[in-house]
Amino acid sequence: MNGSGQYPMATYGNGGYGATPAYADFQTAGPDGKPPFGLQRRIVSPGILAVSFGLPWLLFAMVYTFEFLPLHYQTPQVVNLLVMASVLVCVGLFAVALNAWRKRFEGADPFWYVFIAATATFAVASGFVAGLKNFEDNMVPYMDVSNLNVYTGIDPSKYTGAQLMDAGVVSFTAGSTLGVPKSMGFKNLETYCVAPIISNASAKPDTYDFWAVGLNCCSGHLADFHCGEFSNPSAVSGVRLMREDYRKYFRLAVQQAEAAYNIKAEHPVFFYWLQDPSSEITAYQEDAYRIFLLGLGVSVGVQLVFVAIGLFLYKS
Repeated sequence: MNGSGQYPMATYGNGGYGATPAYADFQTAGPDGKPPFGLQRRIVSPGILAVSFGLPWLLFAMVYTFEFLPLHYQTPQVVNLLVMASVLVCVGLFAVALNAWRKRFEGADPFWYVFIAATATFAVASGFVAGLKNFEDNMVPYMDVSNLNVYTGIDPSKYTGAQLMDAGVVSFTAGSTLGVPKSMGFKNLETYCVAPIISNASAKPDTYDFWAVGLNCCSGHLADFHCGEFSNPSAVSGVRLMREDYRKYFRLAVQQAEAAYNIKAEHPVFFYWLQDPSSEITAYQEDAYRIFLLGLGVSVGVQLVFVAIGLFLYKS
């Protein structure tokens, strides 16, 4: 009671009676004069959000680009070093996050350090996998075919596969066609279809070394090859199959054809049968860049979702 006979007015915070309680603002000081961990107002600065989005996405874009570019084909050692540098950045981010976690009882908040380290590591790993997949499926075939020789006027009844082992594109003589009655398919999840390339419908060469190929374009048990431009009479060219993972299955299909039709294929060489080889080669490159740009766009959306989830977890 004061001198006027009234009890003293209680004060809360700095605003006197009716002001917002100090603890409601999560600013109550602990014994050391600092707000206790977990009671601070959970406010995220724009800078933290920018780093949380930008750094992981930048690492993804760098690794994804390194793995995809023709530089990977020409000097893979350089690309490997650049990817390792990105991995070391992630190691450094985890070291910073671990240090912040150890200091969490001193008032430090490790959430965003851990978030950045985790999403950056995911970005580097996904960039490596996606970039390598695009590189192997599209860029390698494009570079391989571009670096091989181009042959024109080849009579499939007079040449053997051993003579054209360095062929990337072959234009056969006019009148060359597919020996559909001697086609075959080998099924292993996918159906690997083959048909011999012959100089004319009545040709019976000593060895059937040139084969048109395709995926899932024959029944596998009938001679019904309908791959590529099989019905185009102007198609007398082939672009070399460059997928090593496909080659062994097409070779098994040829072996089945040898047994079924009593023919011989000493050095089979596989081609996609078409009229304009340049368009097929260009398609490899176009697909590579299209998938590359798509991957960059998807990565932006994925990282934005991660940041949104992080904000939700941080404020909940």
